[in-house]
Amino acid sequence: MTAYGNSAGRRAAVLRARARGGLWRRLLTRLGLASTNVRAAREAAAWEAGADGEYSTAAQLATLKPYGWTVLNDRAIPGAHSANADHVVISPGGRVYLVDSKMWSAKTGPVHGAGGRLWHGPYDRGGSLRSLAFERALVEKALQAPVTALIAVHRAPVQDDGFFVDGVPVVPADRLVMLLVANDGPRSPGAVWLAREAERLLPPYR
Repeated sequence: MTAYGNSAGRRAAVLRARARGGLWRRLLTRLGLASTNVRAAREAAAWEAGADGEYSTAAQLATLKPYGWTVLNDRAIPGAHSANADHVVISPGGRVYLVDSKMWSAKTGPVHGAGGRLWHGPYDRGGSLRSLAFERALVEKALQAPVTALIAVHRAPVQDDGFFVDGVPVVPADRLVMLLVANDGPRSPGAVWLAREAERLLPPYR
């Protein structure tokens, strides 16, 4: 997988090209007079950070594959026009996990829950929870199976090394694999079939 080859990376590349486009635009940007270019560059940086988070999570989840886990990265979701699933994981026990990767800056502050809300430093990240709930419901509908949604956080410290908010586990990315393994049940004969259905019904996102 090449750098920024996933959907977040492709979006970042488009925005970077837009910000750089043309000699006149580059000159205005250097002079600080091209606000549109500056906004595009900032948005591209955010998408690049998201792509980095997804790659890091994918690399960690890949360590599960030799043990019978199925890992599907950057998947389209039936019924969602623009949303995609960062990672869909099917365990040997037949459990389905939807993992949302977040590359959030440590400088902004810790990720924590308060008042039933998700916070990153002083910023309310409720939008991330709502998006994840929407995606989870559609994946459950497609697979006709329960789906557990999780948020895996890179860089920013996470309260208590993991916590729940609105029923969603929020965990440091480096603890994700350990937690998935610890929460799996006995091997299920239906896990292979479920993994095949997930591959069929959740194609790579384009």
